[in-house]
Amino acid sequence: MSLPQQPVYVIVPSPGPSIESDRLLLRPITDDDAAALFAIRSRPEVAEMNHPKTPFKSIEETREWMATKVFASGPSDIIGRSFNYAIMDKSIPETEERVVGSLSINQVDPFPEIGYAVHPSVWGKGYATEALQLMLKMWWELPRRTVDTGDACPTEPEKAFALCEKRNAGSCRVLEKCGFRIVGDFQEEGIDLFIFALERP
Repeated sequence: MSLPQQPVYVIVPSPGPSIESDRLLLRPITDDDAAALFAIRSRPEVAEMNHPKTPFKSIEETREWMATKVFASGPSDIIGRSFNYAIMDKSIPETEERVVGSLSINQVDPFPEIGYAVHPSVWGKGYATEALQLMLKMWWELPRRTVDTGDACPTEPEKAFALCEKRNAGSCRVLEKCGFRIVGDFQEEGIDLFIFALERP
């Protein structure tokens, strides 16, 4: 199956909004988060289920990865912006590192693709599910542009997508809990992935 294609409906503000629940705060990632993100992305068990497969070796490499979250294609008002968030555990004292993960819309063109990772020390606590629900709430509430698809076909409902390795049962469960459904599969660099999709409410 080929990958999804969808017009860019969203208008992304800069900076993006923030949102919080009783235990989590999601706020746009800044350069100051590089060390905390390196602590997550340098873990082999995190790298194993993400791209690239090798653990990050330096904060500089982490900064290069952070730069890939900036939109490079799509409408002119999207290019140079991002929707990249730090997941902060509000129960951790402010004097300590509160960033326990990150999640983002990795791209909007040719389709909005979600990515996320949390530190192994908080796996199993529901943080990824809760953070994704919070981020989706922000994403769907952003302003939209009018998209002219012509008379060729009726407009498909707007969706968000995620690509997830078939063997990554934990991440598949996170997506399903947030309402995503498998709409296809494909193989990339020898890795079998599911294509998950969620319609805009």
